[in-house]
Amino acid sequence: MSSDDAPFNPAPAPLGAWLMQARDWRSKGNLIEAQALCQRILAIQPGHAETLTFLGTLLQQRGQWVQAEQTIRQAIRIAPAHAAAHASLGAVLAAQQRLPEAITAFTQAIRLQPQDATAYVALGKAFQALDRLPEAVAVWRQAGALRPTDAQIHYLLGAALAELGRDEEAMTALQAAHEGNPAHDPTLILLTTLLHRCGRIEDARNLIGAAVFRRGGAKQTLNLLQHWGTLMPDDLATQHRLAAWFGQETPMRASDAYVTDLFDRYANSFDHDLGRLDYRAPELLTEAVATVLGPPARTLEVLDAGCGTGLCGLRLRPYAQRLIGVDLSPAMVEKARERGCYDELVVAELTAFLNEWPGRYGLITLVDTLVYFGDLAPVLTAAAHALQAGGWLAFTVEQAPDEPELTFRLNQSGRYSHTADYVQRTLAATGLLAPCRITSIILRQEENTPVNGYAVLAQHPENQDSVA
Repeated sequence: MSSDDAPFNPAPAPLGAWLMQARDWRSKGNLIEAQALCQRILAIQPGHAETLTFLGTLLQQRGQWVQAEQTIRQAIRIAPAHAAAHASLGAVLAAQQRLPEAITAFTQAIRLQPQDATAYVALGKAFQALDRLPEAVAVWRQAGALRPTDAQIHYLLGAALAELGRDEEAMTALQAAHEGNPAHDPTLILLTTLLHRCGRIEDARNLIGAAVFRRGGAKQTLNLLQHWGTLMPDDLATQHRLAAWFGQETPMRASDAYVTDLFDRYANSFDHDLGRLDYRAPELLTEAVATVLGPPARTLEVLDAGCGTGLCGLRLRPYAQRLIGVDLSPAMVEKARERGCYDELVVAELTAFLNEWPGRYGLITLVDTLVYFGDLAPVLTAAAHALQAGGWLAFTVEQAPDEPELTFRLNQSGRYSHTADYVQRTLAATGLLAPCRITSIILRQEENTPVNGYAVLAQHPENQDSVA
């Protein structure tokens, strides 16, 4: 056996324990303390190759490149079979852009320890920096075989394959990376780009839309939203979200595409998520309805407008001779159907649906529905026409700041909030609704902060002259 192939022997106790302590200090950012302990070990055993290697990495981390290289080369002279020393030397050389030398060092580390995926990753990056992408791909495939669940390796492989124009292979690798780390923006951005480039527009939209939905209103969503807008500038769902963040050209209401996309994704988790938010809007609004309708008598034609999963359905059922639910999201309507409390469920845009049924309903409720409308005039006018004489309209809105000239505001959540004064003026402007009561309520909790809103009751008068 040659000296190069001689086995490397790790540190004996207590030096091994000291070295472990030094590594722990480094992980906590205590580099000076870690270096001092290494020097203490070397004072006892100057030829301790493992400590020399680790000290070299510390020196590199502190920007002392020459000393780092010298220290690691000393470790290699003492223990030529110490794979970690060759890998550390490669890292020092690569950081100085001495890439051919780094490739030699990484290759030797892999020869000594073929199962070290980290060395393969580093070798691939050195090949990549030299624009030797086919070699980088080959090396990263080997690394991926050693660590099949490592998302970063799959991403590196996918990015290199994409640069080589091997899109199908790249998408396979990037999908594996995404499954391993769904929060990694570069993976999502590149994968959706490739899907779009290959004509798989709906797949790209579903992927990035699902990621945006999972993150909600978090600031880290912005990169994905902006990329979505760049890839699909005509997509109405992302246009609304971008308008909510940047406040440019605020739309008068959320687009049908945005609402459908949002709530089709939300349907399966809607009830559970709202339960965690102490969501009380259905309860509070139906309590307000009870104050004007009295004991339920199952005599009314009732419309649950924007019914969602039907959270209001069971509360409205006692008042209804016939209970109809309407929502723009097919997935939400299917969830409402499972409750079994509706006589009819319809998938439709709300304002158009209301305009089709003049004078039909004795009660119309809109719980957390008007938060997707900025300008309330069209939908409230349609609701007024859909009410019977003497019928009641009950709805909730989120509370906007009471600022001069403010009517409604599109928030970063994608929902609108309204001022009480604007709600009152809009109800009066319909010419058919007599404002009755606007009550401040807490709709739910978000991040332990109450979301304030209003419960609003208005009545279609028995005759036009009684409108205030």
